[in-house]
Amino acid sequence: MTTLTLKPLTRTYRNNGQHAEQVYRYTVTGEIAKADNRPATECGDCGNTQVKSARATVCKGTDIISHVKSDAATSYAYVIADCTLAYIMSKPEYVEFVKAFATVTRESKANGGAEKLRLKSESRAMREWLEARV
Repeated sequence: MTTLTLKPLTRTYRNNGQHAEQVYRYTVTGEIAKADNRPATECGDCGNTQVKSARATVCKGTDIISHVKSDAATSYAYVIADCTLAYIMSKPEYVEFVKAFATVTRESKANGGAEKLRLKSESRAMREWLEARV
């Protein structure tokens, strides 16, 4: 696991996850672009990297192993809450992270009510876990 210091960027999104993705993309590419919301099976959020932040949906269903196998990404970035740092993980590291810090929730009834994995809110334990693996 490695870290990437993120460049500050004026917030244009209300949604924290979209802002985190935009800051990550700006740091990596220099471009200020909107989130594309394309399926994970087609591409990463930024190049070959999926970008996640606190409370992010990890996958539909609860099988993280199958999800990662079908994911087009080769790495995963967890952007901390203040959007100043990203932890870059390999697929195995990401699976370990999800197993430690995701919980099973449900989609809204309007979206079918199916189970999904979602990251917990950022905590000191989560940050310590990430720092211990850098």
